[in-house]
Amino acid sequence: MKIIVSGKIGSGSLGSGDHIISHRKAFFTSVAATVGIGNIAGVATAIHLGGPGALFWMWISALFGMFFRMTSTYMVIRLRPEDESSLSFATPMLYLEKYMTGGLRFIPRMVALLLLIQGVVLYNMVQVNSLAQAMHNLFDINTLLIAIVITLCVAVVILGGLKKIVDYCSATAPFVILIYVITGFFILILNPEQSIDALKKVFTSAFMPYSIGGGLVGYTVMQAMQFGVSRGIFSHMSGMGTSAFLQGANKDNPAAGAFMSAITPFVDTIIICSITGLVILSDSDWHYETGAHLTALAFESGLGSFGEMVVVGSLIVFALTTIAGFEHISERCFKYLGGKNSIWYRLAFLSVTFIGPFLNLRFVWSLSDIIIGITVIFHLIPLLYVLLKNNKEMRQELFDFADKNTTSR
Repeated sequence: MKIIVSGKIGSGSLGSGDHIISHRKAFFTSVAATVGIGNIAGVATAIHLGGPGALFWMWISALFGMFFRMTSTYMVIRLRPEDESSLSFATPMLYLEKYMTGGLRFIPRMVALLLLIQGVVLYNMVQVNSLAQAMHNLFDINTLLIAIVITLCVAVVILGGLKKIVDYCSATAPFVILIYVITGFFILILNPEQSIDALKKVFTSAFMPYSIGGGLVGYTVMQAMQFGVSRGIFSHMSGMGTSAFLQGANKDNPAAGAFMSAITPFVDTIIICSITGLVILSDSDWHYETGAHLTALAFESGLGSFGEMVVVGSLIVFALTTIAGFEHISERCFKYLGGKNSIWYRLAFLSVTFIGPFLNLRFVWSLSDIIIGITVIFHLIPLLYVLLKNNKEMRQELFDFADKNTTSR
């Protein structure tokens, strides 16, 4: 199975020289773009603001997210245009153009604009801001120095174009994810009683108010649901059409791409976010701290300085892979909206990267919730309509593909 990655190195333009990469690389790049600060800082803020039950609602959002990603990827592959230089090739705008007609013709461009804003401002700024805050709190490193170093690292990756982004993400993300998950799982095994108690808290507080001693305010079910779903969507990115940009550029059976796309929210949220959340809940500091700093403290409590360094290393790699992945997504949207100069666009992107560390953490996360909510409304409702129009055919193809592969084994 192969994925087409179009564009000459550094050009970012479709159709100017196709580069074929393995499906494995495309999948890992998609996972790398999805697994980011949301898996470390996002889970921490969700639990701090919504209580233990927020993790349960992150799981629910991921299960629905698997379905939405399948649908989006399936439709993009099935409607793949003959001309691969098309601006809507391997984007959610492809099926939106086909089904949003009449007075709804503005929706594809609106979704492209929202994804552009997400790439430049949201997933760029939140990643560097959370990373900078954690590095400053843990090691008292000057914020200006952090901003310069991060911006230079991002520049090295994105100025090389999509080929460099894919190579970097697929080479680094799988190993760092594995180390992070093993470390977190080891902490949970070392503290079985606290881990089991943490899991109980997740389920009980998801449906009942969670009270806290010591004069602290408790958490309501609505708080758990609100912050669990919002941080869950921020983490696995489902429902916004982002899966189409890499996993949708596929010449293979649409069902194959759909199933592969569904794995991403499972890895991101059901596995990685669960590890982060349970380690945090096994430690008492989650009432008082928030963000990536909270996760680092929880891992340090479990494995000392080694646990802290695993979080810091993961923060750096996760932030860079997510920023790189979203640079590609937002640049595709930039071109779809009529943008021409990729180099100037990337320089503008880097300027936002540099500004990110200096902004207020709460402001950045609040902004992310607003933008994500608007994007989901403009993309998810049309996607549900597209699903209703193609439900029978899609289900049949998915079932046939699953039966065929099950029988062949």
